[in-house]
Amino acid sequence: MVLSILEWRRIPVTDAARERVESCTDLDQLEVWAQRAVNATDAVELFGTE
Repeated sequence: MVLSILEWRRIPVTDAARERVESCTDLDQLEVWAQRAVNATDAVELFGTE
């Protein structure tokens, strides 16, 4: 869902960001990233200062 939101918003996703999202198995973390994806202007913003 995270990647879909970015795609719908036409925000480019680097290979590194895509790999990080696809390899994440923590549902709480994925939810945080999905919430951030709604307002992000760049895919890197998903990860904040983590």
